[in-house]
Amino acid sequence: MSTEDTKKGGNPLTIFIVSLCAAIVMAGGFAIVIEAFILAAANLFELGSTFVWAASGANALLALWFAVWTFVRSWHVERRLRAGLEVDQPKMSILGNLRG
Repeated sequence: MSTEDTKKGGNPLTIFIVSLCAAIVMAGGFAIVIEAFILAAANLFELGSTFVWAASGANALLALWFAVWTFVRSWHVERRLRAGLEVDQPKMSILGNLRG
């Protein structure tokens, strides 16, 4: 890669793919670990299938939020780096990272 390519930033398609992959890996790993805890707790304390379904639904929603946040944060950081700015502190809001 030349210095000029580095200064102007990456291809938007490449940034999209990298952001999507990061979101899948982070949210997927998070969801798998939490689901293992849910199933272990349900079996250990005999909580029943209602608990498993409710907790799994909450886990799915949380993982979806985490995936979207990770994607938007990655896109935001790449956009700042492309503009020659420093990486800022992460915001917990999805919209805050979009506006940033």
